[in-house]
Amino acid sequence: MGLIRSLLIALAGAGLVLAAPVSKGWDNLGRLNPGTRIEVVSSRQAETGEFVSSSTESLTIRTHGGERKFLRQDVERITARSQPHRKRNFLIGVGVGAAIGLAVDQTLGRYLRNESNPSSARPIIWGVPIAVCGGIGAAMPGYTVIYRK
Repeated sequence: MGLIRSLLIALAGAGLVLAAPVSKGWDNLGRLNPGTRIEVVSSRQAETGEFVSSSTESLTIRTHGGERKFLRQDVERITARSQPHRKRNFLIGVGVGAAIGLAVDQTLGRYLRNESNPSSARPIIWGVPIAVCGGIGAAMPGYTVIYRK
């Protein structure tokens, strides 16, 4: 039981590190390269396009319909598709799947072992959530929030 507790503490610690706050200021737009695909969510709509330029007052992107300018006060959030973090997302998914497997094994699995003693159920109880959550994590695209109001 000590190993399981240590695993859960490590997973919780990793979650806190990944959830650490990062600066989401307007100044981050200066780090974007022209042509980077971004999504701009304003108070009226969301628009996807390629980053063209930014100033302290506005942001310009190129969409299918031409260039579009957004005023800073109207922009709620700007996100950019980041480099795929499939390995990281897979490991997070595996951790979530292991936690689900642990919870199911300690509840339903314990009941099944008491009643009918199916030793073949344990690999399913642990394997399915780990595989499903790991697969979902690997399939999730990574998005980086560049600016948030």
